[in-house]
Amino acid sequence: MQKKRDIKNTKPKCGYKMFVRYVRLLHNQLYYNKVYAVDAENIPEKSPLIIVSNHQNSMCDPLALLLSIRVRQERKLKVITRASVFQNPVSNRIMRWLGLLPAYRLSIDGDASFSNNNDTFREVEDELLQNGTVIIFPEGRHQDKHWLGKFSGGYLRMAFSAAEKSDFEKEIFILPTCNHYSNYFNAREDMLIKFGEPISLSPYYELYKTKPRTAQRQVNALVRHRVANLMLNIEDLENYEAIEFLRTTYGVKYAKDNGSDPNNLPEKLLSDQALISQLRFIKERADNFLQELYAKILQLKKEEEKLHIQDEDFDKDTAPWKIVAQGVLYLALLPLFLVSFAANILILGVPKIFTSKIKDKMFKSTIKLLISVITVPVTCFLIFIMAHYFSHSNFISLICMLGVSLLSIFVLYYRRGYLAWKYQVQFLRLNGKGKLSDLFIFRNDIYDSLNNVLHVDAQNRMFAQENIINEWELDKVTISMYNRM
Repeated sequence: MQKKRDIKNTKPKCGYKMFVRYVRLLHNQLYYNKVYAVDAENIPEKSPLIIVSNHQNSMCDPLALLLSIRVRQERKLKVITRASVFQNPVSNRIMRWLGLLPAYRLSIDGDASFSNNNDTFREVEDELLQNGTVIIFPEGRHQDKHWLGKFSGGYLRMAFSAAEKSDFEKEIFILPTCNHYSNYFNAREDMLIKFGEPISLSPYYELYKTKPRTAQRQVNALVRHRVANLMLNIEDLENYEAIEFLRTTYGVKYAKDNGSDPNNLPEKLLSDQALISQLRFIKERADNFLQELYAKILQLKKEEEKLHIQDEDFDKDTAPWKIVAQGVLYLALLPLFLVSFAANILILGVPKIFTSKIKDKMFKSTIKLLISVITVPVTCFLIFIMAHYFSHSNFISLICMLGVSLLSIFVLYYRRGYLAWKYQVQFLRLNGKGKLSDLFIFRNDIYDSLNNVLHVDAQNRMFAQENIINEWELDKVTISMYNRM
C-alpha cells in the first residue's frame, strides 16, 4: 500500500482560514443577496468524498461550493479545475494555496499535456485516503445555459484507484450536487447549492476488481442522472430561447398557481423543474403544437424587446400617481446615488473595464467577484484614511468606512429599481396610446394555450405532481438497477 502523506501538511494555516472567512463574508453577504445551501445534511462528515456538480458559471461554481461546505474545516478542500489558470508561476502558487489542482484535457491542452494529470490523480488519491474532500466538475468546461453536458469519468478512476490502494477497506462516497443562480451576471442575486444523496462505491468494488470500466460507466451514469434531477436541465436546446423566456415570465405565474414562492430560489427551481418536465412530456406527444407555441413565444419576446417593455408589467396594475411618486423619489436620491458611485468607483467601475473585453460572458461574474476581493478592502482602507484625516477619530472613520461600503449595495439597488421604473413608464405611455392592445390579446392567447395544455387547474395539477413523483420513482428504479449490475 502506498505510504500516506503526513496529514499535517494538508491542514490550513491561520492565514488561509482568515482569507476564507473574508471571502465568505464578501461572497455570501455582499456580492450575493442570498445564498442557499439546500440539504447540506447529506454531506458525509467522516468519509472520503468526491463532490460532483454541474458547471455553468466559471469559477463562481467551485467558490460557492467551497464556501458552502462547513464539514472538516480543519482541512482544505481540493478543487479540480482547468489547467490553463496554472500556467503562470505566481498564479500556480496562489491556486494551489487555495486548494485548486490542475486538470489537463485532450480537447483543450493537447496530447502532450494530458500525462501531467498523473500528479493530480495521485494527490487526489492521497486526499481520499486521508478522508479528504475533492470537488470536481465532470463536464470539463462550463456551459452557457441551464443544461447538463456529458460527464468525463476521470473522477471515478481516481476514486476506485484510491479504494484499491486501501485494499478496498475505505468506503468512498460520490456526492451529486448542483448549483443554480437567479441570474448569472448581476451582483445581489440569489444562488443555491443543492446536495443530493451520497453514493457509496462499496457495492461496486467487486465488479471493479473484474470489470473496472464497467463499474466506472455504471457509477458515472448514475451520478449524472442524480445531478440532472437536482438541477434545472433544459435538454431541448433547439427551443432553449423560447423555453427560457417562458420560464422567466409565465413561469412566475406557474409557480404561484402551484403554491410556490417565485421569489424563493429553491422553490422556484422546483417549480421550473416541474414546468420543464411537463413541456418535455408534451413534446413527446404533441411536438407540432408545441413548436407553433414556441414560435409565438419568440415573437412575443421580440415584440417586447422592440418596444422596450418587460413582460412582468402586463400583470401589474400600477396607478400613474405611484409611477410619478417613484420618479420623484429617484430624482431626490440621485445626488446620493452619484456620491455613492463615486466613493465606490473601484468596486463598481473597475470590474467593467475587465469584463468589457471578455468574449465568454460566463466569465463576467467570476471577474467581478474576484476583482472585488481586492477592490473592497482597498476602498475601505482609503475611506478610513480620508475620514481619519478630517475627523481624527477611529470610531467615526470606522463608521464612514462601513457606511460607504454599504452604499455600494444602495447603488446596485438604485440602478435596478430605476431601470424597472423606466420600463414601467414606457409601458404606461404605450398602453395609454393604445399601442399595446393587440399585444395584450396575443400574449393572453399564448398564456391561455399554456394554461390549457399544462392543465393548470386543481385536477390536472395533481397530474403534474404525479408526473414528478413518477420521475422520482424512475430515479429509484434506475438506482436499484445499477446496484444490481
